[in-house]
Amino acid sequence: MFSPRPSFALLLTLLLPVVSLAAAEPVVEPPRRIDTVEVPYPAEALAARREGEVVLLLTIDEKGSVTASEIARSGEAAFDEAARSASLTFRFEPARVDGAPVACRIEFVQRFQLAPETPAPPEPVPSRPDDAAATAPPKEEKVTETTVRAHSEAERKRQSAEVVKVVEIRRAREQSADLGQVLAQQEGVSVRRTGGLGSTARFALNGLTDDQVRFFIDGLPLELSGYSFGVANVPVNFVDRIELYRGVVPARYEADALGGAVNLVSAPLREGAHGALSLQGGSFGTWRLTLAGSYQPEPSGFFVKAHLFADTSLNDYRVDVETADEQGQVLPASVKRFHDGYRAVGGGLDVGLESLGWADRLVFRAFGSGHDKELQHNLVMRGTPYGEASYGVTTAGGQLLYDKAFTEALRLDAVVGYGWQATDFADVSRWVYDWFGQQVRERALPGEINEQATDQTLWQHALYSRVHAEWVFADAQKLRLSIAPSQTWRTGEDRLSTPEEDVLAAERTLFTSVLGLEYEVELFDDTLQVILFGKDYRYAARAQELAEGGGFRRKDRDLQRFGGGLAMRVRLGEPLYLKASYERATRFPRVDELFGNGVLIHENLDLAPEGSHNLNLGIATSPLRSGLGTFRAELNGFARLLSNQIILLGDARESSYQNVFGAHALGVEASAGWSSAGRLFHVDANTTLQDLRNTSGEGTFGAFEGDRLPNRPWLFVNGSVRMTLRGLVAEQDELSPFWNTRYIRTFFRYWQSVGAGETKDVIPNQFVQSAGVSYRLTREKTTVGLTAELENLGNARNFDFYGVQRPGRAAWLKGTFEY
Repeated sequence: MFSPRPSFALLLTLLLPVVSLAAAEPVVEPPRRIDTVEVPYPAEALAARREGEVVLLLTIDEKGSVTASEIARSGEAAFDEAARSASLTFRFEPARVDGAPVACRIEFVQRFQLAPETPAPPEPVPSRPDDAAATAPPKEEKVTETTVRAHSEAERKRQSAEVVKVVEIRRAREQSADLGQVLAQQEGVSVRRTGGLGSTARFALNGLTDDQVRFFIDGLPLELSGYSFGVANVPVNFVDRIELYRGVVPARYEADALGGAVNLVSAPLREGAHGALSLQGGSFGTWRLTLAGSYQPEPSGFFVKAHLFADTSLNDYRVDVETADEQGQVLPASVKRFHDGYRAVGGGLDVGLESLGWADRLVFRAFGSGHDKELQHNLVMRGTPYGEASYGVTTAGGQLLYDKAFTEALRLDAVVGYGWQATDFADVSRWVYDWFGQQVRERALPGEINEQATDQTLWQHALYSRVHAEWVFADAQKLRLSIAPSQTWRTGEDRLSTPEEDVLAAERTLFTSVLGLEYEVELFDDTLQVILFGKDYRYAARAQELAEGGGFRRKDRDLQRFGGGLAMRVRLGEPLYLKASYERATRFPRVDELFGNGVLIHENLDLAPEGSHNLNLGIATSPLRSGLGTFRAELNGFARLLSNQIILLGDARESSYQNVFGAHALGVEASAGWSSAGRLFHVDANTTLQDLRNTSGEGTFGAFEGDRLPNRPWLFVNGSVRMTLRGLVAEQDELSPFWNTRYIRTFFRYWQSVGAGETKDVIPNQFVQSAGVSYRLTREKTTVGLTAELENLGNARNFDFYGVQRPGRAAWLKGTFEY
């Protein structure tokens, strides 16, 4: 129900005639809307996240019926048609003069907006007399307003029972931040790197990290969709929004995720021809290019989408190291990284059909990518640097997607895909390098990392599928069934080993399957929403390992586990709602954990699955509008009780994954946001406090029972401020200065009970700021933008992992173009 707000000027024109010709002031009542018709938000505009405003001129007869509707000011074709068609069904209490119904005309302002605001209550109708004859039917104009507010898909998910954080990244696409930095600005999330762009990134969500969190793009595994180099390096301009599932993962993702999932949602398809380009350049020899385009001549039928990206960076920022002088004395020095370059290129093509008789949507997708990365140093950035070691990954594959609604109640979607990946690792240098990039001396044997030359390639083939069905079998009740089997084959070649000793040539296959059943119900007029789910996990590994007497012997394993849980949301009264959830989660070892990664991580064929009891409890507000602006807040508590945890163990040169201990992650996270009235200022802040501790009194780390887990942040805070100035130079332009900050409290690099107080290695407090300004100009369907930004304003010394230094102050310039 949308309440009209009458115009004071219109009422004045209604009443002036009465005053001029009558001694007694008549009683005038304006028309009052009495229907409950909702104006639909055009699906195309909602998918493309467009807003608009339409002004209608309505003729209302003496019975309150709308007899004519004209477009007085256009919003755009889709908005015009939706508003005009709906307005012809509006019903009004007719306008009255001295109690007698009369015909009139009014203006109706119909707004379509995605801003999460609650509708304002109806305002009282003022009235003033006019100077025309009171006996004449009032045909002058009156201005009323109504606003159509549609919940976007992002807002619908936020207020569902699912434990999901939805991150809108339209602003991020205009700025220089990569996807890793965007993720790191969210509560509960930590993204840490071994260097600059293209370096290995360690993602953590509520204390759980690495493969304990699964990554998807449009619901499909990220690593099997052409992005094998990690979520942090996916081009941000290809993403429409991010969905962070904390601890409790919906069954439709068919994932054996222990700590949650991250789903990247790509930009929706739009009718007609559309394109987008972004180019970013700046410090450390960094350039990033993205191109995307789509064409769909009609709302249904044929369409094509394509995207391309290319990245390059020298990563030659300064780092603080210790180096020996000519007399062998070790001295501190500030040097540029000289062997940390990164190059990547990739793309994809979608060709599809919509509204077929036997399919609502059929899409063939092909993709390919490649990246090369130089290795500068070991995991702790100590000792002798590397001057020639490098690795590269090439991927290619395809997917076939099918979607069909057989009835209004039954829908099926399915995908089958194939992915191929080749990982090359070369370490054959005969020279020792110093931190200045100079060759110091020749090695007795080639090889910088293991003091042994390596020249190898791993080949991996993956065949995967997913089938998901949804049945709406009663009012507000749904049943979902999903199954996702996958098979991975791996082989390789070590070109410096004999065939009899080449462990990479051994058989390596891994089969996994997750079956999920989910029931969703809404009760008491959507006051309560409950989701119950169960999962069946199956795992079969087939492998060979070197036998002591030579040759190979079999090493096979078959496992099966059950899991499940529930999630619920309770509306406590506008604007508060409560969420609670639980999942008994299982995660089987990933391919790289089991078979190694072909670079620095070795195989472990004895790995057992991890388990965890995941709990969440939180309270949040729907967007709350007041005279001061719009507010939103959220407070969550979480617990992750882990057993048989898999972690990476080893030294600076080589390592492998091991099952080592039980642990718990307990924490609380809070976020708040405010947008001023008129949306001139925007302020967002969040904080995370988490307690990550070893709970095992036996085994490898039994001596550290009760200690915090080493090398993991436990307190971090994010904040951002943005101003939005519109109409400075042109009607549809926008200038946005912004400022972002992140604070991380000091934490131990090793077990906290080891060593005396001041001798313990720590990562010190870190406070990083960035600031910039963006300008956007829109002309009809074309938008251009330019952003200038300074990252790490204070040139603070920042560290990740075991002391790896991150880049200092950097300057960026980014241009965007959309059509």
